[in-house]
Amino acid sequence: MATLYESHGSFNTGIPSFRQLVSKRSKGTIILSETFLSFESLVDRILFKVKLSEVQDICIKNRSNINLIELQTPHQTVYTLYPMKKKNNSYSPSKEMTLELFGQLTRLIFMKDQTILFDAIGGFYFGPLRSYDLKEMMIQGHIFLTENYIFFKSFNSEGINKIEVLDFKDITMEIEGSTTYVKIGTSGGKTYSLFPLKKQRRKLVKDKVKTEKLYDVLNQAKMYKESEHINLQKNEKDKFKQLKTMLNVSNRLKLKMMRTALGLEKESFNNFIFEWAKKFKFTIDGDYLIINKETISAFLNYLKSLESDNQDSVEENKSKCSFCGNMIDIKIPVCPYCGNKN
Repeated sequence: MATLYESHGSFNTGIPSFRQLVSKRSKGTIILSETFLSFESLVDRILFKVKLSEVQDICIKNRSNINLIELQTPHQTVYTLYPMKKKNNSYSPSKEMTLELFGQLTRLIFMKDQTILFDAIGGFYFGPLRSYDLKEMMIQGHIFLTENYIFFKSFNSEGINKIEVLDFKDITMEIEGSTTYVKIGTSGGKTYSLFPLKKQRRKLVKDKVKTEKLYDVLNQAKMYKESEHINLQKNEKDKFKQLKTMLNVSNRLKLKMMRTALGLEKESFNNFIFEWAKKFKFTIDGDYLIINKETISAFLNYLKSLESDNQDSVEENKSKCSFCGNMIDIKIPVCPYCGNKN
């Protein structure tokens, strides 16, 4: 399996003391692949593996002046690690390498199968940006944009923030003081502010060039997703229109043709067709459906009502998170987007 990241570093299970953090037994080689985080100790050569699919959350903590990464599992198991860089003849903790590893882990844990359109370290705010926010409410983390959503993972806190591209109402580039930032307004009335950062002299500073690029990519993603959504809606209407025409002009309809028109999988269609035949007095003759002209209108109205009921059912089982505004399943106590309890 291909290695995506490798460095000398420290690894511990649980919350280690300072002595454990710097112990020789905790030193070794950190290796990251698509599915595993591996660590091999230099002292006893034991190889330890953590499945990325079993990691629930990730954050950066500062302990004993060392910036380290904590991985948490649903079973409350904690893994602590930090990469190290070689300086002269010894190794020392590296903040820059920690941020790089955090970004790699975040991508693999939360969006492994997504195509990334943009990624950067950045600042994220709920609401429009005000000048005092830069000092008092600075939330730093990693920003990822896919064709479906913009995703922000804070360095220091649990949970994630995720905004669906189809929920974007408007995207503007604003200036507050000396800070150029992107403001996103959603159809639900929420506002988010964000801007990329870059490393400069061991500090993270605002990156105007990347902010402008993020603004452009966000608008492109919005236009593409809206166009795709319109096309999908049009295709659904066309499918229904095609089926209606076929039912009105023919007494016999090939089952495979009908299944294709409805866009159903073979197994689902087979489960439905016998129920429909009984309900609307159709006859199944081999690979064909014999139409009852007297019940066609009732059948088409039934299909329309099914589509409407399915949509209503989806909406009934969801509610807005009172913190981030995203739609979540009412059965989930903790919002998967922002990590807050509702």
